[in-house]
Order: sequence, then C-alpha cells, then structure tokens
Amino acid sequence: MELPDYSLVKNLVIKVKKEMFSSSSSSSEHDDDHVVDDVYRLVSPSAYDTAWLAMVPNPEKPDRPLFRGCLQWVLRNQKPGGFWGSSESTAIYSLTSTLACIVALTTWSVGHTAIQKGLGFIHANAEEILKEQNGCFPKWFVLLFPAIVDLAKTKGLHVHFSNGSKALIQQVFHERQQLFQINRSGQEYYETLMPYLEALPETYNEILLQQSEDYGLLIQFPSATAYAFMKTGNKNLLVNLNSVVQRCGYGVPAIYPIDEDLVKICLINRIETLGLAEYFMDEITTLLDQVFRSYVNNEGTEMTVKHGLLPLELYRDSLAFRLLRLHGYTVSPWKFCWFLQDEDILVHIEEHHETFLSAMYNVYRASDLTFAGESQLEDARLFSTRILEKETTNSAKLLVDQIKHELSHPWLARLDHLEHRKCIEREDAIHPWTGNAFSYRLSFSSDAMLQQLAIENYSLRQSIFRDELTELQRWSKDMGLCDMRFARQKTAYCYFAVASTVSSPSLSDVRLALVKSAILVTVADDFFDAEGSLSDLKSLTNAVRRRQQKGLNGYSKTIFKALKDLLDDISMQFFNKYGYDVNIYLQDLWRQTFVKWLKEAEWSSTGHTPSIAEYLQVATSSIAAQTIILPAALLLSPQLGIDILKCPQNEPLTNLLMVSTRLLNDIGTYEREQEEGKPNLVLLHMKENPNLGVEESIEVIQKMLDETKKQFLEQALVNGVSDIPEACKLLHFQCLKAFQMFYNSTNAFDSQTDLLADINKAIYFPLKVDHRSLAGSHSQVGTKSLQIQQRVIGTSSTFSKSITESRTSTTGAVKFLQGKKFSAKPYAGILSLKMRKSITPTTFPKPKACTYLWHK
Repeated sequence: MELPDYSLVKNLVIKVKKEMFSSSSSSSEHDDDHVVDDVYRLVSPSAYDTAWLAMVPNPEKPDRPLFRGCLQWVLRNQKPGGFWGSSESTAIYSLTSTLACIVALTTWSVGHTAIQKGLGFIHANAEEILKEQNGCFPKWFVLLFPAIVDLAKTKGLHVHFSNGSKALIQQVFHERQQLFQINRSGQEYYETLMPYLEALPETYNEILLQQSEDYGLLIQFPSATAYAFMKTGNKNLLVNLNSVVQRCGYGVPAIYPIDEDLVKICLINRIETLGLAEYFMDEITTLLDQVFRSYVNNEGTEMTVKHGLLPLELYRDSLAFRLLRLHGYTVSPWKFCWFLQDEDILVHIEEHHETFLSAMYNVYRASDLTFAGESQLEDARLFSTRILEKETTNSAKLLVDQIKHELSHPWLARLDHLEHRKCIEREDAIHPWTGNAFSYRLSFSSDAMLQQLAIENYSLRQSIFRDELTELQRWSKDMGLCDMRFARQKTAYCYFAVASTVSSPSLSDVRLALVKSAILVTVADDFFDAEGSLSDLKSLTNAVRRRQQKGLNGYSKTIFKALKDLLDDISMQFFNKYGYDVNIYLQDLWRQTFVKWLKEAEWSSTGHTPSIAEYLQVATSSIAAQTIILPAALLLSPQLGIDILKCPQNEPLTNLLMVSTRLLNDIGTYEREQEEGKPNLVLLHMKENPNLGVEESIEVIQKMLDETKKQFLEQALVNGVSDIPEACKLLHFQCLKAFQMFYNSTNAFDSQTDLLADINKAIYFPLKVDHRSLAGSHSQVGTKSLQIQQRVIGTSSTFSKSITESRTSTTGAVKFLQGKKFSAKPYAGILSLKMRKSITPTTFPKPKACTYLWHK
C-alpha cells in the first residue's frame, strides 16, 4: 500500500501551534500556564459591541469619537457582502451588528461607501433572513433590532426595508411592545434585562441605572456599558471601557472580562470536534490540567444567578465536566448539577429558556457520561431534554440543527469520523450564549486555521481509507472469503465501522487487524449458523484447537487458512515491535471463540433451550468482541499484557464490553433469530417470564444494557480504575460505539442499504465546504476531492457497484454546498441624510487609557 503524504497536514499543524500556542521548546515545566500566550486574542471581537464604543463621544471634544480606534476597526472590518459580523451562517446576528456599525459610522460622518453597502445588504437580505426564523424571533433580537432601527432614525438615517419584509418587521416591533407590557418587577427581573440596557425604553433605563449602584453586572457587557457611560458620564464606567480597550484592542468582545477557563475549554472542544485532537495532545493536557485546578477549587453557587452569568457558568462547568471526564480526570457532576436543587433557579431557567439554550445543550451532553449511581446526571438529562425540546423551532438554525441531531442520535451510536465531518461542514461552532449575542467565539483567523487543517486532515483520512479498503477487499478475495455464497459480505461495513472510530492516520496496522478479524468473525459465524454440518463444525473447531488444518476441506479449510494468515501477520508485527512471539496466545483466544460457536450450534442441532445464565455464559464470548479487538490491541503502544488473551472475561473492562455487545446484538436481532430458531436473550426472557410480552422483555434487557454501559464508561474513562493501557481502553470504547451504531434502533449490520450513504460520506464523498469563506488554499481541497470522487465512482470494484446502486439516494451529497450569497448592491435612495464633515481615518497607536472625567 502506497504511503500517504502527510506533509501538508504536518506543516499546517506546525503553523497552528506556532500561531495559537506558545512554543513548547521555550517553556519550562513551570511555564505550563502559558501554553496559550494570550487567551484574549483567541476570542473574536463583537462588531455590535465595538460599534457602541465607537459611538461614544470625546467629552472634551464632543464632535470627535472617544475611541477612534474602535471607529477605524468598524471601517476596516466590513465583510465583502456588506455586512458586519463573523459568519454568514449566523445571519440574524448580522442584521443587528450591521445596523449598529452603520449608526456608528453615521454618527461621525465617515465611511459613506461602507454605509451604502451595509444598507444595501439589509435592504436586499433582511426579508430572507427574517423568514428563516419561521415567525419565531429570539428575545435578544426582539429587544435589540427595533431599538437599533429607532436609533438609526434619530441619526437622520432612514433604513429602507423591502416590501416583503415589512410585515415581519412589524411583527418584531409588536413583540417588543408586548414584552414591555408584561407587568413584572423585582431585582431579578431587571437584572435579566441589564445586558440589553442600550435597547430598553427610557423608564427601564432609569430604574436599572438607579438599582446598579456599583454597576457590577452592567460593566460585563461593553455595549451596555458604553450606553450607560453616554447617559451618566460615570467615571467607573469610563474606567471599565478603558480597561476593555487596553486589554482587548479596538475590536472588543461581547463580554468583559473574559473567563479564561471558558476560552480554554472552547478551544479544546473545537479542536476535538474537528477531529484534530491527536495533533495537540500535549497542549490539550496542559490546558485541561489548568481547567481541572479551577474546577475542583471553585464550587458552583446560587449567587451566580444574581450576577446574570449563570448561563455562561453552566455552559463552562458542564462542558469542562465532559472534557475532563473524557480525559480520565476524576470530577464530580455536582459542580454544575447543583442548580437542580434550587427551585427558584429551575423556574428562572424555564422562564428564560432561550438564554439558557446553549448551556442546557452542554448539560445534556455532559449527561452522556453518567456512571452507575449518578442520579443527579440522570435528573440533569431529563431537565435539559425538556428545555431543549422547547427550542427546536425558535432559535439560531445552527444551534437548532445540532440540538435535533443530539436528541435524535445517541452519543454512543455516533461515529467520530462522521461527527468530525458534520462539524467541518457546519463551519461554525456552538458557542456560549450571553443572551444578546454569541460570545467566546474563536477569532476568525484562529478558527480559519483550525478549519483548514481539519479539511486537509479529513481528506488525508479519506485517501488512506480508500487505499486500506482496497487492500482489505483484495485480502478477502485472496483468502477465498468472498466466494462463500452463504456468508454475509460485509468488508465495507466492517471497515466503515472501524475507520470511523479508529480514525487516526497513524493507526493503519490496527485498523487492518481489526477489520480482518471482523470479516473472519462474520464469515465463520455464518458458517456455524447456516452452512456447516455439525461434523464439519467439530472438525474445524478441533483443527483450531490443534492448530493444524489436516483433514479439513472446502469452506472449513478456507476459514482455517484465513485465520492462520491473520494470526501470523499480527504475530510477526508484534515480534518486530517487542521481540517475542504471541501466536500461540492468539490461537488460544480464537479457539475459545470457536468452542462457543460450536456450543451454540449443538444447541440448535439438539433443540436445547438454555437458561438465561447458561446462554450468557456462552453468548458473551460468541459475540467475539474480545476476539476482534484484543489481537489488534497488541499493536498499540504501550504494550498490552498478554495475560488478558488467556481469559478475557477476567478483565472487567473487556467483560463489560462482551456483555454490552451481546445485549445490543440480541435486542437488534431477536426477530431474525426467532425465525431461524436460535436462542436469543429477548426470547429466553419471554420464555422464563411468560407474563411479559416482547416490548416488556426488551425494556428489561435495555435497562440491563444501560446499567452495563454506565459501568463500562467508568472502567474505560477513569484513570486508575483499570490496569490496561489507555490506548487499549480507548479501543474498547471505540468497539462499543461501532456495535451501538450497528444495533442502535434497527439491525443496520444486516441491512443492504441503511449504511451506504454514511459509508460514502466517510470514505468517498468529498467534504461539502464553502471554501470561498476560508483561506485561499481551501479552493484546492474541493477540486482535488471532486476528482477523486469521480474516479472512485467510476471504478468497477464490488463496493463501487453498491455505491452506484444507491446513487439515487446519495447523489445529492456529492454536490458542493453553495455558500449563501448576500447581495450588497448600493440601493439608490437608501441614504438620505446630510453628512457631517468627514473624519479622515488614520492609523492609531496602541490603545491608551482615556482620562476625560468631567462628570462628578
């Protein structure tokens, strides 16, 4: 097999590490806290908040801006489409950001062309953007959008909307009016409005400013702080605005000060969801060590709700919990589950569920990692599910789509490689939510670098996967396994499941060993189930026991030769790596499996119905999960002890995998096995409990499975619980995910069509990315991938034939995603105001503190 070219990915990894992380070579062990040089530079500026700072007048020269650099930032950061904001995929945010920037430019009579382009964008695209909300506008938009439109009018700027959008605009204004007609009061209610101070009616502003004597909550939102400073001239507010600009530069974030742990967590999460973790393990470990120290030292408290940052804190702590637990840290879910014990907070979240949407999304995801006995996580899952189900039609499309995906596809049934594809094609991350805008979004340059690396890495994987699958198809043919008419031909299915979980380009030998074992298990299992006579099966089992093929012929001989070839190959690789032979141990592992298959065949031959205990003693081994993964695990580093091969069920993690995969299989295949007259746990449970029907028995077994998986997760994820190496524990986990995918809701393994679309996406179809929105080099990715795809579909291989047969349902996936194109033509008559004498933009020095304190 030709070696893949890693050079492009390797160079991009070096570039990302250089630009996003400090040099590890120049850092001592005491410099771990500086693995990221400056967390603030990783956070994307908020065009909306920057525009508000740009509006603030200089108190000594009121016809000049106080923060001229912010005004220049606005002038320099308009997108080619005429809008301001970080992404077209979050188009509704571009409306408020663009209007705010237009107002800022209008305030100082600069950027005439930019204003026209911005107004052109709004006139041409507001209708489409508003229609995408399906009549359900988020609260922040209902508050901010009418207010910024009204502010534009006070500046002498009339914003023209298309005729088709006027009814939608009126709806937004009407909903805003209804919000303020609700007769509510109290400190907590007013604090929920504090982030929107600049958008509230005058009466509300007076109340809020009177109640916020120390401005503790207010100063965390730059736009609200800028407005309050213009209203009051309070010196404390100016000090805060100066601090924002000095720390962040002229492009300010949506919230300040930044929670540095949250930025680190978001960065780790972004790297992992893009499928890049293997390249940044040292950096991830260092960052997680820092986060862990904060996590265990700070306890959650109900006081956070009084500071208005509860959504961010729940987002941070639940995501930190998930990442830390996935990486083996011992963490308690009470860090974020404490809110379940406070009825007032639960009511608060219910009433402001839109603000808590991204937080509840991460609470739900954290509950995926529930261990046995952690009832608080089960309660958190129920509560977060209720909140998320409310919002599947009433929030940002990006978040809504991901919530639907999360709720409808169990985490363990989702394969990592395809999840990485989904994240790459989405091109944007799920960000923390502050109520009026997304915050803690990675800067465009940082995210673009990661996105580019992810695209190249995914394309590299696909190239490797195509070559490996071709090699496996050749091996299966050479061994004669393809000629067995009775056997299920599942080479592509097995490889897809393995490659989509064990995706690292560096693990080719492990993947090949896993898939060859899975192919052989499938063929041999079918031979024992459907083809071989009892005499043939005994002869084959004895031959495996003796490790000699003498006396075998036909299918038995073919299976034996394939097994010998597989075990010799793995043994030779192990010998070359560690210096001693393990062939005899591998043969004994497979012997155990053949013995169990023979026992099941004898049951079927004699009509014996085993008890549940008798059945599980045999069936947890005959499922052969241990037979598939343990030989491949020998090729991992560090070395796996060979004692586990002698009696796999004595290792708790392996035993739990064997039980889990058997239960998954039996729930998914009971109908077929009932027709074939074979024992199955669902059927045996019904026999021993005649008062229960099929659904009741499946429910009982599903509960057994759920509890087993909780125990399995604890064994697999917590450091020190199991003695086997981390890489091997991960392989167990990946094996469970593959089985969960096959038997999640249907028996996809035996289906001829259920997985074809996913196989195409994983191995053949190029990514659907709008490369125009990324760096220029991305344009090469799409062209190259399309050429590969055309070549693959045109080939005559067996699997390509299956792809061609399924083309009716999957052809649409080949087309590139057409990025949304917003029109930005200047609209005659939009701009109807007398411009002030323009200020010529200049290059501004490093931000300095402004000391104009005229208000006493």
